[in-house]
Amino acid sequence: MDRPDKALGELCAASAWEMEQLRSQMQTLEDVVLDVLERGTAPTSQELRSLQDFDLVIQTLSGLSGFYKRVQAQVDKSGPADLPAAAAGVTLEKLRERLRAAGSLTSA
Repeated sequence: MDRPDKALGELCAASAWEMEQLRSQMQTLEDVVLDVLERGTAPTSQELRSLQDFDLVIQTLSGLSGFYKRVQAQVDKSGPADLPAAAAGVTLEKLRERLRAAGSLTSA
């Protein structure tokens, strides 16, 4: 990498953004669940659509976890991390593209 410190900084910024999005989604999901529980009735169709975000949150967390595990394995094996290769293993297309776009990460 020409500037590993810049790429690392941009990767950290992208990761922080992902975490904030997950936090926001979880807050929304918590609100929907509490509303349904307090009301004591079946969820509305809008609430059901909102609750489907649980799956997206789970997939996003899984994708991020796998990404960082692959980066760690690369570092343990050969030293430099190949961040685009680690991002290639992410199955959520939009997440994979956001990770790849973090500073146009290049391999060492």
